[in-house]
Amino acid sequence: MYKSGKRFRRGRPRRPLINSSPIKEVPDLVPPTTVLRDEEDPIIDALAEVVPEMGIEEANHEVQHDINERDNLTDMPVPPIKKRGRGPAKGTAFERLRKYGKIPLNIKDGHRGPSCENATIFSSRVSWIIRVHAEMRHASWSAVGDKEKHELITRVRGDFELDWTKENHREAVVNALADKYNAYHYELHKHYRKFATHEEALAGRKESVEPHVWEWLCERWASGAFKERSRRNTNNRKKQKVRHTGGRKSFVRLMEERGEEAPNLIEFYKQTHWSREKGKFINAASEFNYNLMLERLNEKGTEEDQDDDATADVFKEVLGYKSGYALGLGHSVIPEPSPFMQKNKTFKRLAEENERNKTCANHYKTQLESLLGEMADLRKQFSEHDRQINMISSQLESNRESQQETLGDA
Repeated sequence: MYKSGKRFRRGRPRRPLINSSPIKEVPDLVPPTTVLRDEEDPIIDALAEVVPEMGIEEANHEVQHDINERDNLTDMPVPPIKKRGRGPAKGTAFERLRKYGKIPLNIKDGHRGPSCENATIFSSRVSWIIRVHAEMRHASWSAVGDKEKHELITRVRGDFELDWTKENHREAVVNALADKYNAYHYELHKHYRKFATHEEALAGRKESVEPHVWEWLCERWASGAFKERSRRNTNNRKKQKVRHTGGRKSFVRLMEERGEEAPNLIEFYKQTHWSREKGKFINAASEFNYNLMLERLNEKGTEEDQDDDATADVFKEVLGYKSGYALGLGHSVIPEPSPFMQKNKTFKRLAEENERNKTCANHYKTQLESLLGEMADLRKQFSEHDRQINMISSQLESNRESQQETLGDA
């Protein structure tokens, strides 16, 4: 059917419009669409092929059989998918600095751990040395032999600038090795506890651990003596009243980073025991200690309110003293003696003698360095004299030979 066409301005007839129903299928022009699914259902495909060849009851029976098989496959245990983690550290930051020489460390007097920006690299490198070179068939670092300890210490000294004449530098290296050795033991034991039986644990060895080492460790962890000791340590750990929020970084490094935020030890205590997520102290014991510090500081008067010595005294007074450990500051700070020890006459005498010995040692060290410098200068001068003497001797020999040749020609 045609509509009557209207004319344009110049009299040309318009093309007639054709009325027709829309085209439903154009198989040759339009490609077939694909329904996207996670996976094709084999049951539906099987039904499409089976039904034309057999009866409906037989087809339903076959389909039901396939469904039962699929249910059985679904009920089978699926191995757990391992979460993708960070993986082992590659030490790229260490290698980037090490190619220019030994990496410098800043270990302040009174500390036995680095507080500079290379502290993290130092910690990571010591951990790598333990994992790669340490013999783990020992109960703890204290059970490692002196020869093995010396080899590990030498490896650390070969990578970092250390003044081995200072006791706190030596303690920093030894304490770091001890901490990483025991921490690696704990990590391996944590991996052992993932398995249901001892036999499964033996078969689930980490690739980084030698088979004979893993067998020795598993036998130790399965012993009754170790289990009893582990139970006691767990109970003692539960008795810990105060926890901190400093993370893995040492307190000396945190003090260096938060110097402006925590100008004194009391404010530093708040920074390292305050939970930013909860907006309050990590527990009631930490809050009680902080409030007690402020109360004791206010009792000393407003003049000493901003005095670092006053805040340090209050800090130590509230937290107390422990032999070999600075409470509230961690293992990287050398603890001060208790007030009782400070008043002891014998201790005073030994402390004064120790200070005199330190002064003498520094004096002799300065003299030794001066002598070594002078000897180096003398060696350079001797080398220069030898070079000049050899040059003069060669010139004299050359002149003598030329004179002999001249006389021979004459």
